[in-house]
Order: sequence, then C-alpha cells, then structure tokens
Amino acid sequence: MAWNHVIFQLSEGSKMQIKFYQRFKFSLSFLRILLTWLFIYCLVSTTLYAQQQKGRLSQDLFSVSFPTEQNGWACGRWGTIIHTTDGGKKWVPQQSGTDYTLSSISFVDSRNGWAVGDGGTILRTKDGGKTWTKQKSPVPYFLMGVQFVNAQKGWIVAERTTILFTEDGGQTWQVQFKDKDFILKRVSFCDDRNGWAAGEFGYIYHTEDGGKTWRKQAGEFRFSEETGEMEGGNFIFDVVAINPRTAWVVGIDGYVAKTVNGGTTWDKVTNGIPKTHLFGVTSDRQGTILIASKGLLLTSSDGGKTFSNARFEPQITYGWIYGIVPKGGAGFVAVGKGGWIYLSDKLGTSWNRVVY
Repeated sequence: MAWNHVIFQLSEGSKMQIKFYQRFKFSLSFLRILLTWLFIYCLVSTTLYAQQQKGRLSQDLFSVSFPTEQNGWACGRWGTIIHTTDGGKKWVPQQSGTDYTLSSISFVDSRNGWAVGDGGTILRTKDGGKTWTKQKSPVPYFLMGVQFVNAQKGWIVAERTTILFTEDGGQTWQVQFKDKDFILKRVSFCDDRNGWAAGEFGYIYHTEDGGKTWRKQAGEFRFSEETGEMEGGNFIFDVVAINPRTAWVVGIDGYVAKTVNGGTTWDKVTNGIPKTHLFGVTSDRQGTILIASKGLLLTSSDGGKTFSNARFEPQITYGWIYGIVPKGGAGFVAVGKGGWIYLSDKLGTSWNRVVY
C-alpha cells in the first residue's frame, strides 16, 4: 500500500491531531521569530539609549547653576541638561524635551529652575528637573541668558536687544525692554531691583527698579564716514552684578571692565589680562573674581586688582571654559567644551576635572 494512501486512510481524530501538531509547530516557530526580533529590538534600543545618554554627557556646556552646595544643573547643545546632587562629583542627564541648544540655566532652590535657548525656548521645572515643561515666549528669538531672583521674578535677554520679564514664575512673559537690533548675551541681578544686561558691541544696560526702566550705560555702533566700515565696542559675553554699585563684564579680545559706582563709569581692566576671548565671569561677592576663557581661567583674590592663571588638572590649553559659578561656600564649578566640568578649591586657584 502506498504511503500517501495510508495517510488518506487515517481516522478523523488522527487527522485532527496531525493538523493541531502542524499548527503548534508553526505557532512555536512564529513565537521564536517574534522573541528573537523582540530581543534584537530591545538590545538596539538599549544601545541607542546608552549612546544618547553618553552623548548628552559629552556635548558643549554653556551655563551652570548651583542654588546650594550640593545641587547643581548645567545645560548646553542639543537640549542637554545634566544634574548633580553631590556637589558636582557625579552627574546624570535629564530629559529636557528639546533638541534646541540651551544657552543659560537658572535655579533659585533645589526644585525651581528655568533654561532658555534657541527658537524662543523656555523650559521650567518645579521638581528639580524630573520633569521639564515648555513656557511660551513672546518672541521667537534666540534667548541668550536667564536669571531668576526668586520663584516668581525672572529676566531673559535675547537677540534684538530684547529683555523679557515675568513675575509669576514664567506662566506669562512680557517684553520689558527693547532697543536697537543687537544681541544681549547675559543678565545679572544682585537683588530683585538692581541688575545689568550686556552683549554685542559693548552695550550695557542697567536697572535700579527691577526692570521698569533700563538705561544704556555703555556701547557704541556706527559706520565710519571715511571708510564706510562698521565700528563698535567690544562684544561682551558675560556680566556679574556683585552689589548695587559693583559689576564686572568680560568679552572678546581680553576685554574686561568694571564699575564701582552703579555704572556711571566703566573702567577697563588690563593688569594680568591676556588678549584672548573671555567667556564667563563670576564672584563669591567676598573679593574673589574668576574669569573663564579659551585655554585658561583667571583668578583674583583681591577684588580684581591682580589676576593670575589658575591651575588645571588636566590642562585646558586646547579647550575653553564658558560657564562658571560659585558653589555656596565650597569653591566654584566651571563647564565648557565637550561636556567638561571642573571643580575648584575654595579660592578657585586649583581645579580638577570631573570624570562622569
């Protein structure tokens, strides 16, 4: 009897068993394929996520904020926001929800903070960065600098000499001041009334009433009548308000200036200042002045009368430091190229890079 004939002569029950077995084998094979693809997907996703997180920790950083000695945040390219809870020894990325460059960050305590950047981006957190939400900007410009003096009052400076203000934590922002079509890079307040904003062509604006009025104190821009070429003041990258009478600005080509009379006059500082781009300036408001730049960091312990080069390990000869702030009474923190983070001693004279 032929084998095929035997198969056709099987009972109905046997035929059902064979069909069930065949279906079971097909289902099992399909399940194996599905599990294999699921494993590959999870592996690839995990790898990509790890690479993304690693990338977040290697992007250029432009700003850092430490409301307490232990809690700090920094921001930079591609929407990068990173956070520390141990004074800067270890850092972890946070999900900002944007890929826009974030140029400035400001926290008033361990929970309330803001970050701003390209495309009119304003981000707000109320839980220390666990969640970041977008706030509406009244202008679409690149927002350069932000500072809050408490959980309600804050200022943002931007392109086109624009200053934004909020007094409800950013639920609403309004254009508080607008002037010529130049860039304002940074804003700094020493209290809720006295502050300075500075930027392109050496323009400096000052307020003594929380921004109700802003007055120009420095800066110039014109075209030469003889050559037709553009002429103007130095580009200012940063400003720090130490008290209602004293403030410092730094900028391109070694430009450093200070005021000790509320901005009535600004005096250029040259002693110990190299002719290089200076990106950041900060103070502990007790006599220490630090200036961040390309390839070095300048430190002064006598209120800016003399400056010297700080010691870095490893050296920053081929890089740059951009953002720098005091860390309570426990020294300073600096951030810059390629995700660099440095911590200093109490006086800011000796620095070590954080490996994270």
